Amino acid sequence: MPAKELQLDQAACAECGLCVAVCGYDALVLHATELEVIQSECVLCDACVIACPTEALTIE
Repeated sequence: MPAKELQLDQAACAECGLCVAVCGYDALVLHATELEVIQSECVLCDACVIACPTEALTIE
């Protein structure tokens, strides 16, 4: 079974920054026009998934 990762649907992302604000591990970076997921920093705590108002983030 493959390891789970934080998945981003860039098309669904509103670039609101709520996920970046709740991430305590610096695993998300909001650039000017897109969100970047840094998998090596993500601990799959689920805080960003819960904070995302557009359900652009999932753990799969």
